[in-house]
Amino acid sequence: MKRISSLIFALCLLASSSIWTKNTDGQSTVNTSTELQPISFAQWDGILEKQLGNITVVDFWAAWCSPCIKRFPHMVEMHHKYKGRGVRFISLNLDEQGDKESIDWANDFLGRIKAVFPNYHMDENMTEAFERLDLLGLPAVRIYATDGTEAHRLSGDNPYQQFTEKDVENAVQDLLIQ
Repeated sequence: MKRISSLIFALCLLASSSIWTKNTDGQSTVNTSTELQPISFAQWDGILEKQLGNITVVDFWAAWCSPCIKRFPHMVEMHHKYKGRGVRFISLNLDEQGDKESIDWANDFLGRIKAVFPNYHMDENMTEAFERLDLLGLPAVRIYATDGTEAHRLSGDNPYQQFTEKDVENAVQDLLIQ
């Protein structure tokens, strides 16, 4: 009996310090990894579909994008602030396919800032990825409502009108009160 109690206690500790995610089979698993997972366009569509019922914040970024890197720690803070309120954070790295140096740097960066939400790398041609994802540039954040519709699109397309961390937070709060 003592062993079972210890096991239950250990599982509770693990669950409280980790994030529950769904694997590709739709089963719940504990995600404590910060490492980028390579994905295809088809897999990306499936990941978004699995977020239905949650507000989903997607941060599009790359290692070469200094505004992305500067803002990313705030996304981690927001993840911790909103994770218990039905808000999911996902990052999608858009470094060039096969650029091992950038991917290694990105993985190290994610580990250092403890970005324990799902982190993906689009393992497709970068130009095609930007086109397919309807991105003109980075940084970019898209926020999806619980029904899966895109509710907010924040981008750095206009250098004279950049979005801020506060814009991201305001968009999340807007969806939470609806």
